[in-house]
Amino acid sequence: MQKLVQQRLKKLEAMPKLIGPVSVKVSDVPTGTWRYRRPVIRHGDCVKCGICAEYCPCGVIEKTEGKMVIDYTYCKGCGICTTECPKKAIDFVLESECNKEGD
Repeated sequence: MQKLVQQRLKKLEAMPKLIGPVSVKVSDVPTGTWRYRRPVIRHGDCVKCGICAEYCPCGVIEKTEGKMVIDYTYCKGCGICTTECPKKAIDFVLESECNKEGD
């Protein structure tokens, strides 16, 4: 697993820096209201490597109090974090199911 994380980080570092860091919040206007799927981190499986945050185009994932946290006010539900997580510790859940469960 560590080798996979290192390979992905090396690949990310090799990418050209055209516009600076990918994860930069570009607006203070809440943009997560039209999302129909929500990424949900399974904290028991998450190794806190931060790859999800690096790939998030909206910059809404950060490490807070020792765990990765998603700011759903701005998350658009693109699913890139679920694809890039090397541990596959992020589920992509229907928004309606999250609301039923109170997430």
